[in-house]
Amino acid sequence: MKDFRFWELALNPSLVAALGAMASSQVFKFIRSIVRDGRVDLKRISDYGSFPSSHSAFAVAGAVAIGINQGFKSAAFALAVIAAAIFIYDILRLRPTIAQSKRELDRLIERNGLERLEDAPQFEAHSQTEVIAGIVWGILCAVLVSLLWP
Repeated sequence: MKDFRFWELALNPSLVAALGAMASSQVFKFIRSIVRDGRVDLKRISDYGSFPSSHSAFAVAGAVAIGINQGFKSAAFALAVIAAAIFIYDILRLRPTIAQSKRELDRLIERNGLERLEDAPQFEAHSQTEVIAGIVWGILCAVLVSLLWP
């Protein structure tokens, strides 16, 4: 029987870089909201949107760390870049369309005196600046983890 040691995931530098980039982006958003709003809002730890894009940071950090650790010519790096590109495309192009559709649907429901059965979650779209900041942060996190990894 094969011995699956799932705890070894914690020793994967590419995964550590990606999760570190995402977690630190979310912590930055949380601290920024405290400074900006003058109050603690724990919801900001897991909120979508805002500066920097933690999804962009996550995807790019993983891809760059794979490139550093396995080579930039590896199939794993190519696949990670493809996945990161899809995430970033979604963040920049699809989310705004979804948000606009939700606003229009809400307007139609209100105009016709109807009631929603269930409120759909609202995903805040990122600006290009927020995505670029996430990309830069992801690269920095991947390089930092790769330099510090034993």
